[in-house]
Amino acid sequence: MGEKLCNISILPSNLKNKMNKHNYEIIIRPHSKIKSRQWFSNQLKIISNLLQRHISKKKKIFCRNKALTLLITDDREIQNLNKEFRRINKPTDVLSFHLIKSEQLEKKYLGDIVISSKTALKQANQKRLSVECELQTLIIHGYLHLLGYDHKTIKEAKLMFSIQSKILIDSFL
Repeated sequence: MGEKLCNISILPSNLKNKMNKHNYEIIIRPHSKIKSRQWFSNQLKIISNLLQRHISKKKKIFCRNKALTLLITDDREIQNLNKEFRRINKPTDVLSFHLIKSEQLEKKYLGDIVISSKTALKQANQKRLSVECELQTLIIHGYLHLLGYDHKTIKEAKLMFSIQSKILIDSFL
């Protein structure tokens, strides 16, 4: 799964000033072949509410009234970002770019989540899931990275994927 990247935001600051009333900016590139901005907006609202149930009290302050940007793109663009920021020259499913905690609090901005629609579709087919289910998983995964969760160690991975699974289960109830 994707990685979190610190202290950067890949989107221009003027976009961050145009957040909707729910503090989400959703950008869907035409080449991503995904059209429904409303579906993503609904998912972000649901996931944000479910996060409140499952994350630690310490992390909840970073979740409340904070904006984020979700970019849905293709493999080429996400590969370029992956190469530039992680030095890995291949596409990935999701990348997260978050600010340091003090800036998140001060600017009320969590960061950016970037998802490759092509990789999401490919992974959904491999897992025999709907593309919506895979996209929901990637949004949750990216959101958790913005909140500081990671999966570099076994202990971190158990915690992060446990929270991710609980949120997915709750989203279907």
